[in-house]
Amino acid sequence: MKRKMIAAALATLMVFGTASSASARHLAEEYAERVQRERRERLEEESAAARRQAQAEARRQAWEERERRAEEENRRFIAEDEDDQEAIDAEIVEIGRPAQEAAEARAEEERAVAEAERAKAEARERERLSKEAREREAAERKRSQEDAERRKLEEKAAREQVRQNREKESDVAEEANATGEKFLQQFLLRAKERTQSVSAAAEQPPLHAAKPQPMKILKADHVDTGGTLIFSDSPEYVKKPGILYTDTVKGEARVFYYHLNETGKKCKIAVVLESVGGQYAVVHVTRRAVAPPSENYFQVGKGLQQTYFSDEQGVDKIYIASGERRLLLEDMDKTIVPPGSLVSGMVDFTASAPVRVSVLCYPVDKKPLTYIDETTVLPSDEHKLRGTFVGMDRIVRLNRYDPEEDGVVCVVFADNEYDKYCEGVDATDGSLATNSGNYGVLYRIETSTRGKTKYLMSTMGGAFAGAVRVEAGASGNKLVNVPDGSMFFGQDSVHPPIDKNGMTTLLTSVDLSEIGSYRAKPPIFFEFSPPGASNLPVMLILAPEDLKLERTGTGQNK
Repeated sequence: MKRKMIAAALATLMVFGTASSASARHLAEEYAERVQRERRERLEEESAAARRQAQAEARRQAWEERERRAEEENRRFIAEDEDDQEAIDAEIVEIGRPAQEAAEARAEEERAVAEAERAKAEARERERLSKEAREREAAERKRSQEDAERRKLEEKAAREQVRQNREKESDVAEEANATGEKFLQQFLLRAKERTQSVSAAAEQPPLHAAKPQPMKILKADHVDTGGTLIFSDSPEYVKKPGILYTDTVKGEARVFYYHLNETGKKCKIAVVLESVGGQYAVVHVTRRAVAPPSENYFQVGKGLQQTYFSDEQGVDKIYIASGERRLLLEDMDKTIVPPGSLVSGMVDFTASAPVRVSVLCYPVDKKPLTYIDETTVLPSDEHKLRGTFVGMDRIVRLNRYDPEEDGVVCVVFADNEYDKYCEGVDATDGSLATNSGNYGVLYRIETSTRGKTKYLMSTMGGAFAGAVRVEAGASGNKLVNVPDGSMFFGQDSVHPPIDKNGMTTLLTSVDLSEIGSYRAKPPIFFEFSPPGASNLPVMLILAPEDLKLERTGTGQNK
C-alpha cells in the first residue's frame, strides 16, 4: 500500500510538473509525516491488543487454578462425609436392631392371634352348617313322608293321564293322516312314550298360542368360554359304591353330577378334592346348588336350577395342603340318599393349584376321604354321559329382532344341529366323550330387539322342568320358573320339523312357558342350563307383545 501512495505522489508531481519544487517538497514532507503517524498508531494498537490478550490469558489461568483447588476441596469434603455417614448408618443399625426384633415378634404374635381367630370362625361355621344340616334332614324326613302320600295320588293321576293321552293320540293321528301330515303321528308316539314315565300332572292348564303362527329360526352366534366342566352322569343308575368320575383341574371349573341310588342300601354321594400338584391349593367356591335326594326326578332337576340361579350366593374358601383331601361342600357327607332316590349337584369353583376332583358314592358308615383309597372307578354305562369338557359356558348372541318385521321367531338349544353338543374326553379311560344335552353348561343368552318383546320357552322332546335367570337392566334380576305354577310342562307338546329354510309352525297344541315381556333397552340377558331329568332340545321363542295366548286343557292338583 505504501508503494501505491508513493507512486500516486510521483504521478501527481508529474502531472503538475509546472509547480514549483518547494510545493513538491512540502507535499512530500506532509505525506511522509502522515505515513509515520499512521504507523505509530498501528503499532500502539497492536501493542494494546497484545497486552489485553496477555491479561485475558492470565485471568483464565487464575480461574482454572481456583476451579482445580475447589474441586480438590470438594472431593475431600465428600470423602469425609461418606466416612461420617457410614459410621452413622452403622450406629443406627445397631440402635434399631432391638426395635426390629420386637416388631417381628409382635407381627408373629398377631399372625398367631389371627390364625386362632380364623380357626374359631371355621369352627363356628362348621357348627352352623351342622345345625342347618340337621334341620334339613328333619325337613327331608317330613318331605319324604309327604312325598310317599302324594305319590299314591300321583300314580293314580298319571295312569289316568296316560289313558287320556292315548285316546288323544288316536284322535290326532287320524287328523294328521287326513291332512297328509304323517310326521305328526311319529312325534306324538314319541311324546306319549315319554309321558308314561311322568309321575305327576300339571297343577294348572298349560299355556298355548291362540292360533297357529309361522315361525322361523333366528340366527345366533355361539361362543364357548370359561373353564373346565367335570360332568358325571354315568353310570346314571349306581348299582354299587365306587368312584363315579375323576379328573384333575386347575383354575376355573364346574362339577355337575346326576346319579340315582340303585345299590339297594342307603348311601352318600360327595365330591372330594385332593391337592396333587405338590402345592398348597386354595379353592374359591363361587356358585353352588345341591338338590335334596328325591324320587321325584323333576323336583330334583328344577330345585337344583332354582338354587343355582338364585342371587343369594356367597364365596367359600377351602384350604388344601399338598396331598390333603377335602370335601367340595361339607354338607355332602351329611346327606343320605335312600334307595331309589336321585341326587344332583352343580358347583362352580376356582383352584389356585391342580386338584383332583372325584365324584364318589360310598356307604353311610364310611368316611369319604379315606374310603376313596378302598374303592375303584366304576365303568360307564351304555349312555357314556360323563367326561371333562373345556369351555363350561356358552355365550349365545342373538341377531337383531324386530317384532313388527320378523313376527314369531325361535332359537333352539341342545339339539346338536343349531346348537352343537360339547366334545371332550373321559379321563378314566381316555375315550372321546360327548355331552349329549350339554348338561352342566351355563348358557348366557344376549338379546337385541327393536321393540317390546314377549319371551316364551317350549320343550321339543317331552316333559321339562327348570328355571331361567333374567337380567333386565334397571328392572333388576329375577328368577323365572319354567313352567311357573306347575312342576313340569311339555309332555303333550309336538313340534313339527324345521324345514331346510329354517321355517316351522308354532301349533296351538304346543305347551308354552312365559318368561316375560321386556323393552328393547337396555339389552336383556338370560342365564339357562339344561336341567337334569328334563327332555331336550328346548326352544326360546321371541314374539310381538300382542301375541295372543290362552290356557287350554285341565290341570290336576298334586
